[in-house]
Formats: sequence, C-alpha cells, structure tokens
Amino acid sequence: WLKYNHFGTSLDHSSSGICYGPAPREKAMPPSDMGASGRYQEYAAMEINFIERELKDWFLQRRFGMERNMAMKKALDDANFSGLSINNGQVPEAQKVLWSDLVQGRPELDDELSTNAKAMKAEMYTKIFKDSTDFDHPCRVPGSTYLRCVEENFKETSKVRKTKCLPLFSTFDACRKGIMQQQASALESSIVKQDIADRRAKALFDRRSVLLDSREH
Repeated sequence: WLKYNHFGTSLDHSSSGICYGPAPREKAMPPSDMGASGRYQEYAAMEINFIERELKDWFLQRRFGMERNMAMKKALDDANFSGLSINNGQVPEAQKVLWSDLVQGRPELDDELSTNAKAMKAEMYTKIFKDSTDFDHPCRVPGSTYLRCVEENFKETSKVRKTKCLPLFSTFDACRKGIMQQQASALESSIVKQDIADRRAKALFDRRSVLLDSREH
C-alpha cells in the first residue's frame, strides 16, 4: 500500500509496515563554537525582531481604531446625529435645546408659549425621543410615559403639569442617569486599556533602543 507524506511524495511501506513521517525541524540555535559576544548578538537580533513585530501590531491597531472612530463620527454628523454629550455643532439650535432637555434637563412647556406652541413643542419632544430610542432601549417606556403626560396636559400651567408629571419624570431621570453612568464607565475602561497598551509599547520601544545601542558598541 502507499502513503503520502506532507510534500505529496509517495512512499512504499508495504514491505516494512512502518509509516515514516516528515523529519522534525530542529530549532535554529547559534553555533556551539560561537563566542559569548556572538551569541549575545544573535539573541539580541531575535529579540529586536520580536519587539518590532509587537510595535507594528500596536501601531496598526491604534491607526485602525482612530480611522474607524473618525469615520463613524463623520457619518453620524452628516446624518445630523448627536450623542449624549451634544457634541455635534451642525445640529440646529432649536433641536439642540430640545435634545439637551431630553438627555440632561427636564422637558417642559413654558407658560409664555401659546397653546398651539405648547402642543407643537410637546409633539417635538415626543418625536425626537422616539426617533432616538428603539423599543429595546431601557429608557423608552419611562421616557415615553413622562412625555405623554406632558403632551396630555399641555393646556395646564407649568405648576399643575409638574404636580401631575413629576413622579413619572423621576423614574425617567433615574434611567437617564444609569445610561450616562454606563457610558462613563465604558469610556474609563477603554481609556485604561489604551493606556496599558501604550505603556507596553513605550517599554518595548525603550528596550529596542537599548538593544540597538548594545549592538553598535
């Protein structure tokens, strides 16, 4: 019978019954008769190659992350999106005020507004909020409940409306703060990971400089 080794060569083992595999590769080692200085140079070259590969991976990861984040930011800005920090300068001021009320303040209808203006503002609050949250968003229900209360009582004075809707707003506000805390924690964790990777890269770069200096002397 015939067997094939890893290089596709047919080997006839019908007579011996022994299957031979490919010969194991020997690790590259410095010659035994190499002096201490030669062996150090050999190991230093190996370590430099390893460090340079690690630094290249670190650089490519940082560059890819930067370009990805910049592309995402541009796409969101072009589509008139704004995050919780309201850092999109292209958003119209009227919408920016409404969005700020939704994510940081308290959506309310001023007594100075006409009845029609109050109704329109309440509808805008509701539309912006629903367009910004999907059905699985944890704040979708408490936020919609509060805004519905505001919209249903738009004819009331601010004092009366606050009495009716404030308990609902407290639930919505607690949910908002939880989301903000999650975002802050995620940002802090990301910064810590990035700092660890940068410090490691700096240590590798310093080690590479020491090795290169030692090879020159």
